[in-house]
Amino acid sequence: MISLSFSMAQIMSFAVVLFRVAGIMVFAPFYSSGVFPAQIKVIIPLVVALTLAPMVPQAQVGGDFGLAQLVGAMFGEALIGMVLGLTASFIFGGLQLAGQIIGFQLGFSIVNVIDPQSAVESSVISILNNFIGLTLFLLMNGHHWFFSAVSESFTYLPVGGVHLSGALTDEILRLSGQVFVSGLRIAAPVVAVTIIADVVLGIIGRAAPQINILIVGMPVKTLVGLATLSVALYFLPTFLGASFLQMSHDLLRIVRAMR
Repeated sequence: MISLSFSMAQIMSFAVVLFRVAGIMVFAPFYSSGVFPAQIKVIIPLVVALTLAPMVPQAQVGGDFGLAQLVGAMFGEALIGMVLGLTASFIFGGLQLAGQIIGFQLGFSIVNVIDPQSAVESSVISILNNFIGLTLFLLMNGHHWFFSAVSESFTYLPVGGVHLSGALTDEILRLSGQVFVSGLRIAAPVVAVTIIADVVLGIIGRAAPQINILIVGMPVKTLVGLATLSVALYFLPTFLGASFLQMSHDLLRIVRAMR
């Protein structure tokens, strides 16, 4: 008969990693998706915790914790994972914003569909951008970066050592501002071409009043916008690749800012 015995330090090490990884599942792209099976969301933190628990320095978890201190420490550990997941979600927020802008310009915002990732109504262009970004994110093994950040976090953040500092607030505000910047950069080609098309159609309408611009203009504008979108999608993976690589560095910067 095999008997298993664990010290309190080993149990605490397991709990620390478990809560940090569980926090990632709340906001992180791919893991927070509504179509991601709930059973897998439970299994992944358990497996990662078993793998990374020996890496936690025993000196960080050797002290005695009261109930209030234990609850506060575990909440802080979960907060680390949630902040990491939120940091990565900003890029996909920019993709969805770009899709909403493009859909509005092309007239696709009249009819929305349910996004399987977020379970909310979104433009079809937003869903397309989201799937393209998620596919590239997985091809670059971006879903592994969160666990690497958790592993690195023990170097900078001891157990119960998270602090909501001004540096952390500045980093989150800076990254959240990138939602609008990246969204406008992705949508800029289609927006520029559709605005030019509106101007040209307006001139044609003034020059030839017999042409019904309200009927002719919308299909022409949509056709021109879709042609521009098809060309812009060719360059989208390059833009997203650079953004995802920058995100891998931002994850470590966020960890350091929580000291």
